[in-house]
Amino acid sequence: MKDIMRAETMEKIEQRVYVLNGITLLPHYTLPCYVTPGFSNDNPMKLWTESELVELGAKKSSMFLWPRHTLAWQ
Repeated sequence: MKDIMRAETMEKIEQRVYVLNGITLLPHYTLPCYVTPGFSNDNPMKLWTESELVELGAKKSSMFLWPRHTLAWQ
């Protein structure tokens, strides 16, 4: 319960997301790519680069999300 409360109070920062065919793609926590939210054995995670999303016609947007480990992107 304590971890849940801590996660709810963590500061969120505005970050770029993309919307493709009505699905919001979020930045991965450690990799320089975007992913669909949630995945399972029946629905494996797909990774997209920013350039792939632009080529596919995804629309740029933004959301307030927990910080990503942006140092891994450099």
